[in-house]
Amino acid sequence: MAAEIEIPRGQGALDEAAGASAAATSLERMAQGLSLWWLVYVRISLMVWRGALLLVCAAAHAATYAGAAACEKCHLKEFQTWTGSRHSKMVQPATAQAVRGDFTRGAIELRKQAFAVRQRGGEYFITESYLTGNTVEHHVDYTLGNRRIQHYLTKLPSGRIVVLPPTWDVLRKQWFHAFDIDDPDETSDVMVQVWNKSCYGCHVSQEEKNFDAAASEYDTKWLNFGTNCERCHGPGSDHVAHYSATVKPHGPARDIVLQTRLDASRNTMVCAQCHSFRDIYVQGYSAGADYYDYFMPILEYSQPEDKDPAYWPDGRTRRFSNDAYGLWQSECFLKGKVTCVGCHVAAHETEIEHNPQLRPDANALCTRCHESLAKNVTAHSHHAESSTGSSCVECHMPRTVLSIKAEIRDHSMSIPVPENTIKHAIPNACNACHKDRDAGWALKQMNGWYGAKSRQKLMQRADAFALARAKDAAAVPLLVRILGTPSEGALVRGNAAGYLGRFGSDPKAYAALEGALTDGEPLVRATAALRLNPPAVRKTSAIAALTRALADPSATVRVGAAVTLVSLGVAKLDGPDGERFAKAQELYRERVALNTDDPQSQLGAGRFYLLLGDPVSALGALENSLKLDPEAPAQYLLAYAHAQQGQYEKAREVLQTIGRRDPQYARAQELLRAIAGH
Repeated sequence: MAAEIEIPRGQGALDEAAGASAAATSLERMAQGLSLWWLVYVRISLMVWRGALLLVCAAAHAATYAGAAACEKCHLKEFQTWTGSRHSKMVQPATAQAVRGDFTRGAIELRKQAFAVRQRGGEYFITESYLTGNTVEHHVDYTLGNRRIQHYLTKLPSGRIVVLPPTWDVLRKQWFHAFDIDDPDETSDVMVQVWNKSCYGCHVSQEEKNFDAAASEYDTKWLNFGTNCERCHGPGSDHVAHYSATVKPHGPARDIVLQTRLDASRNTMVCAQCHSFRDIYVQGYSAGADYYDYFMPILEYSQPEDKDPAYWPDGRTRRFSNDAYGLWQSECFLKGKVTCVGCHVAAHETEIEHNPQLRPDANALCTRCHESLAKNVTAHSHHAESSTGSSCVECHMPRTVLSIKAEIRDHSMSIPVPENTIKHAIPNACNACHKDRDAGWALKQMNGWYGAKSRQKLMQRADAFALARAKDAAAVPLLVRILGTPSEGALVRGNAAGYLGRFGSDPKAYAALEGALTDGEPLVRATAALRLNPPAVRKTSAIAALTRALADPSATVRVGAAVTLVSLGVAKLDGPDGERFAKAQELYRERVALNTDDPQSQLGAGRFYLLLGDPVSALGALENSLKLDPEAPAQYLLAYAHAQQGQYEKAREVLQTIGRRDPQYARAQELLRAIAGH
């Protein structure tokens, strides 16, 4: 019988999932290797899951999405401003009004590859031989972007919407290869950018991926191009109905979300649904909800070594479209409760150039709070009052975040730390202006003007994370201190918790991480749930703590706790705990079902299901993983799933395809011996 087959612990790929690092793998594996979020080899699916408001709303009735046109009748001015803004134009149909590129240039060469662009009758075409080796002319169906660069998208017969390599530089008026953004070494790999797989979630509104795994086809739908009104104001059907009635409500509208009515956390979460580097755990986020009930930030600790990392070594953002995490690390948010719309006050007009309060020489936004500094700017800045050195943003929001062929401002609004430049190659604002000077000069100036005390926290943070990345145990006391200091903020403390997971054998590290399961911040709790990797003597304690976490109010924590429990060999719990365990597993299953176009997600799911004792679900996930990526290391697990169902001949067939040089070979041979005679 299949149940009689046993593989000794510590011998197989399944057993690698017995620790929290592998538990996290099933949720985080997709994020490994990420260097630009919209590439198809990106291992994270940025998806918006719809239709699950009942999970978080006890009301019998829930408003639905009405679409942007429903807002125009009453809010004409705002609608017109929005239609001219970048938010409405992230993705558009490729019309003459939308296309910015010069399609009259004909033949072009990019990265030593021949392409051709042309237009005819208001339609646009790109010819390439890059994707398949055969020369094909594609109709351009959509544009992506319009401010700095513009990509061109075509829909294939399979429903895949792919980004074609020729990309237009709006500012420089020239064509360049899309992979110049992320692959300056010009690798020989053919990388296909599938927009409705890896770019899913922000460029259009109320999007449904609709991937059919059996047919390997997409039928992606959305309500509006770009970011529509309801992405920021919530579902509007009730609001439209109430204000379309003969007798309209009196007083302020309470059936629609206004960010300015929300507290600072919920307010900024509306913007963070797009402007953050996150994984989607639970479906159905709408404006006003708790970000951490739906999204799990992908933090610096989880990133692999990369020539173009998403974060600086101190955990501050380095890559674009992550501004919310910069703000959430700032003292302005943590202490002053500053929000995105507190500075970007014209929320419908997103162009910075059209917002005079955001000019670099306009300090008024900052001096609302820092009144004492405004009275004598020179005394604070040590620069002439009208100079760049007295601009708040030039010193506290330097352009250290790398965007697409551009540098944008760091929203952590911190202070220059030349020590971190010297030790960790993290840029500082002083040398951003004084390029003819080195960081040693900047350090001397900073010490002379301000002393070193104010920079200690930022230096210790960078030291802690750098040591942890190097797996140096000297990081542990520094990480424990950061984790135990609420004023560090959720993101920094969450990153410390993630790194502590690397030191599970250290009693202090483990105790701090297990204790973090009851922290006040959901991000810290969720990270602890995922990264908890107990030594044998603490396994019982860990299981008890994770079982309690199944009752956590945040779904991300519950899912993380369930995955780690399964990785620790827990397949069943009794009573109310068992009910909560089953519900958390179901959330995980739903998440996997909506990631059926991602081979790494399916591989992680197969491992999870095998540990759970569900070889049928494992078989489906692993077969799908190999269908999507024949190179996925799933054969051993697939054979194991067959063997667990008594399908020994099929297991042998799979195992015999694993060659001697394959890392799975030794485990495959062991399993072959285990099922011999069956």
